[in-house]
Amino acid sequence: MIQETSKVNGANPEKATTTDRSIEDIEYDNPFRWPTRRKWFITVLMALCTLTTTFCSSIWSSTVVITSQEFDTSETVMLLGVSLFVVGFAFGPLFWGPVSELIGRKIPLFGGFFIFALLQIPIALGHSLAGLLICRLLAGCFGAAPIALVSAAYADFWDPANRGTATALYSVAAYAGPTLVVGIPAVVFVPETYGPVLKERAAKKQELRLGEQPSLFDGFMKKYLSRPMLMLLHEPMLDIMTMYIAVVYAIMYLTFFAYPYAFSERGWSRDVGSLSFLSMLVGILTSCAAVAFYSTKYYQPRLKARGKILPEDRLPPIMLGSVVLPVGLFWFGWTSSPSISWVPQIISGFFIGSGVMLIFTNGITYLVDIYLQSAASAMAANTFVRSAAAAGLPLAAPTMYRRLGTAWATSLLGFLCVALIPAPFLFYKYGESLRKKSRFAPNR
Repeated sequence: MIQETSKVNGANPEKATTTDRSIEDIEYDNPFRWPTRRKWFITVLMALCTLTTTFCSSIWSSTVVITSQEFDTSETVMLLGVSLFVVGFAFGPLFWGPVSELIGRKIPLFGGFFIFALLQIPIALGHSLAGLLICRLLAGCFGAAPIALVSAAYADFWDPANRGTATALYSVAAYAGPTLVVGIPAVVFVPETYGPVLKERAAKKQELRLGEQPSLFDGFMKKYLSRPMLMLLHEPMLDIMTMYIAVVYAIMYLTFFAYPYAFSERGWSRDVGSLSFLSMLVGILTSCAAVAFYSTKYYQPRLKARGKILPEDRLPPIMLGSVVLPVGLFWFGWTSSPSISWVPQIISGFFIGSGVMLIFTNGITYLVDIYLQSAASAMAANTFVRSAAAAGLPLAAPTMYRRLGTAWATSLLGFLCVALIPAPFLFYKYGESLRKKSRFAPNR
């Protein structure tokens, strides 16, 4: 197993002091040494927390028609319940990501999740539209904790080869609905995973310390809280991959409107039309299995042969997804006419789901592989941008689809995806040289 050495002071630590070097090899509960069974148990629990919050973000869309009648307002206004929740997804990670690099993963992860769960009570019982929308915004901010932290936490205890499979599970959770209430067992059984924090705790138990520690204000406000924005300003690889993932993420949220609308044009009821999402789910699960196979049969042998991580090995599945996704979108759009059988349009969902999954899963893992100990801040920046896109595009969906029609509205998304096809191919060729210029990626 190839392990990654934790860097206590972040991606670019200052020169270690004598005290630091004397405790460099201090014994602590290294997450990379945990039994594989325990790692998978933790991985599944974390993924289920993500599953719960992402389901909550989208479930509101199924109530838009009924609630717009109940509150005597338009469907566009009721769609704010989705968009404001995703706006919370955008801003929450700017806090959760940096704070996890200061105090560890567990407290911010489950602190945010606990408050998110409490906010479901006023959402369920409230009778004021303004109050409901405010609670949805706050729920998104606190529910963003697992969205921002889980994929970064996987880098704390999974070696690079298995990390791809674990992140595929996280991605499935991000696109599926919940089947269990998982918060309580997750809080009990998921331990702290962040290496620098575990090492610091071990040092304190042995009456040692890891060099001079900054004050809470200096360490968090000055160093950690600003890091996601600094990364967006100085990291072109993060910017471009984040833009790609944002487009994919926004398309996923737009389908919550597009699918029921397109099949209502065929005369299907909203409930029956929603069954068409099953084809997307099949595509997502198929791609999840493909990512796991790729990680085992291709990525892991190359990793062992080289003895070090090469993040660009994550890119071939994204290359495939960059072609599959626009194919699925064009297919969906131009088979939407009621004069054409519904079967081809249903099949197109398989390619949309597959393309989304291949790009999202491997794009997230690619960024984690690049930034490692700064991965939480990278994910915070990524989640901010992609959630902002996912909040805005669904609001435009009703007008776009009614004015352009299903075929051209979906084709517009397809053309946008075509424009982004070169990104993974260029990163595959030039990624290594770009990483060497990075301020936040560890030097390899």
